[in-house]
Amino acid sequence: MDPGETKIFFAILLAAGIIGIILIYFIISIVSNQRKYLRLKQQQLVTEISTLECERKRIVSDLHDDLGPLLSVVKFQVSNLATTLQQDIKLIEKASVNLDDILHRIREICNQMMPQVLIRKGLFTAISEFIGETDSRTSMKIEFSYHPVYISPAAEIHVYRMLQEIITNAVKHSAATHLYIDISVKNEKLILEISDDGIGFNTVAILKESNGSGLKNILNRAQILRGDIYLDSSPEKGTIYTIEIPLTCNDQQNTTGNSG
Repeated sequence: MDPGETKIFFAILLAAGIIGIILIYFIISIVSNQRKYLRLKQQQLVTEISTLECERKRIVSDLHDDLGPLLSVVKFQVSNLATTLQQDIKLIEKASVNLDDILHRIREICNQMMPQVLIRKGLFTAISEFIGETDSRTSMKIEFSYHPVYISPAAEIHVYRMLQEIITNAVKHSAATHLYIDISVKNEKLILEISDDGIGFNTVAILKESNGSGLKNILNRAQILRGDIYLDSSPEKGTIYTIEIPLTCNDQQNTTGNSG
C-alpha cells in the first residue's frame, strides 16, 4: 500500500471512528432521555394516585366527622318533636327513617372510599369484608382464597383498589355467575388470579373507550407496584386477570391466618 492509499485508509478509519462516536453518543442520549421520561411519568403517576387517595381521605373525614354527626343531631331533634296530630307523627317517623337511610349510605360511601378495616386489620380481612358486602347485593357467587403474607401498608391500598375495581366491574358488566379470587406467593412475587365465567370483553376496545378508565386504573396501580398484568378475555369466554407483584425483602415476612 503506497503512502497515498495509507492516508486515505486512515482518513476513512478516522471518519468511521468519529461517526461511530457520534452514533454512540446519540444512542446513549436517546436511552438516557427515555429512562428520564419513564421516571418522570412514574413519578407523575404516583403523585396523581397519591393525590386521589388523599382527597378520598379528606372527603371521608368530612362526611364522617362533620356531616354524619350533624345528621345524627337532626335525627334526634326530629324524633323528639312533640305533636299529637297523627299526620305529623307519620311525617316525623318517615323523616326519621329517611335520615337513618342517609346515615347508612354515608357509612357505605366512607367504607368504599377508605375502608377503616383495611387500616385496622389489613388487606385480607378488608377484601373478605368487601366480598361479603358484595355477596349480599348480587347473585354472583364469589370465592376467595389466599396465602397470608406481609404486604406493606403502601402496597395494600393499591392491591385493595385493584381487586375492588375488578370485583365491581365483574358485578356490573360480566353477567357472570361465579368469580374466583386467589392470592398466592411464588418466586418472591405476590400472585393475584381473578377469573369469572361471564361474557368477557374486547380489551383493546375497552382501553380506547372512556369507560375503560377502570381498567386503566388497575394498570396504573400495577405499574406503581412494578407489577405485571396478564389479561385474557374475549366475548363470551369470560375473563382472567393474572397480576404479579414483586415482594421486596422487607415484604416477604409471612403472617399467621387462614384461607378465606
